[in-house]
Amino acid sequence: MRIKSNHLLAVAFAGVLAAPASALATNGYFAIGYGAGSNGMGGVGVTTPQDTLCVGGNPACLGEFATPRFDIGAGIFVPERRSAVASGYFNGGNIVSDSNTFIIPGMGFVFPFDDHWTFGIAAIGNGGMNVTYRNNFFDAVGTPNVHPSKYLGVDMIQLLVPITVAYKLDDDHTVAVSVVPARARFLAQGLQEFGELGYSSDKNNLTNNGHDFSNGIGTRIGWTSHFFDKNLTLGATYAGKVFMSKFEHYKGLFANEGSFDIPANYAIGIAVKPMPKLTIAADVMKILYSDVPSVANRGPSTLDGGSDYNVTKLGLPGGMGFGWTDMTVYKLGLVYEGAFSSLFGDKLVLRAGYNYGKSPILEKEFLFNVLAPAVVEEHYTLGLTYNLGEQSILGFGSEGAVTLAWQHARGRTQGSKNIYFADQQPAVGPTEAYMKQDAVDIAYTLKF
Repeated sequence: MRIKSNHLLAVAFAGVLAAPASALATNGYFAIGYGAGSNGMGGVGVTTPQDTLCVGGNPACLGEFATPRFDIGAGIFVPERRSAVASGYFNGGNIVSDSNTFIIPGMGFVFPFDDHWTFGIAAIGNGGMNVTYRNNFFDAVGTPNVHPSKYLGVDMIQLLVPITVAYKLDDDHTVAVSVVPARARFLAQGLQEFGELGYSSDKNNLTNNGHDFSNGIGTRIGWTSHFFDKNLTLGATYAGKVFMSKFEHYKGLFANEGSFDIPANYAIGIAVKPMPKLTIAADVMKILYSDVPSVANRGPSTLDGGSDYNVTKLGLPGGMGFGWTDMTVYKLGLVYEGAFSSLFGDKLVLRAGYNYGKSPILEKEFLFNVLAPAVVEEHYTLGLTYNLGEQSILGFGSEGAVTLAWQHARGRTQGSKNIYFADQQPAVGPTEAYMKQDAVDIAYTLKF
């Protein structure tokens, strides 16, 4: 067992560190959950680990795994984004994003050393945003672009690799800590008009500079406890801000010369078992977007010629941003083990969930946010796991399972009235953006 486990650990490390990621907005730009199991139950993850990617929701989840386990999977994410922008200083127009299908891979490995200590590593897509519009409505009316670009849009993804150690105080109580290396990628196109207007501190590093990369590191802590013969579980987790290196090629866009940290977040959760096969779980999560200037700083516009705009240039400390507020997310999930036992025995697990978070975008900040229309608020999810029994991959393994999950974010439109620049020029007339999302996840599990 020792040789096989060490072999598996080496394979898991290599695979995790090589994995790419691509994810889009759900709860703001954060994914609703981590792993197909969590996604099938509304993103719940503080108290009810479904697979080893659970460390993205609470590192203390590792205390629930008694044997080594490896999970690998991918999701097909299909968002629909469109905007209607009335002309003013800008051309405006009705626009639909061309980029609408994305692959979101993920994997995780857990290895219990003994009855107390457990090690885990995972690669998870934290979130992102991607929009590609063929019609650049940020072109000024009657003014040719100085540096033309074919499209208007952004592409931003974030990959987290939590490296976790959990300690079981006893059979019911677990604490854990993760060190979280991170990598991000960003691209912006078609924003050159803001440089020509003098709104950037460095218009040569504002837009159209291809993909740039950023690296960083953060930490997360977590706790879970079982009560009443494991019929009640409580948990809590806190993820500190992930401090990222700067996007040098976009230091004229993001505040503090290209800084774009990953915001801190925290959550509490509860799970109850009203009957042996049924678990009902709920999480409340807070995402602190207001602590990241590039996300939270006011933008260059206001409504109907008001005076509450940001006049500090893009890229400077206090420079213009997306104007996002903090977001509170409510998650509810159900998991039923051994469903349809007369047909499948104990092999089938069913899941369902609901996720709600109010859009972090304020109406007066809608000019920039047409580029990141994270306006969806409600998600409905379903999922299942089918245990395959004895499996063998690369010469080792004992038990396998396949997990499927489906997510649907109900389509929602959000908009604004007339938007004005800081110099009182009418930027655009009434503006609105629409988004809906669908995703299908599939994952494979090996238990050793």
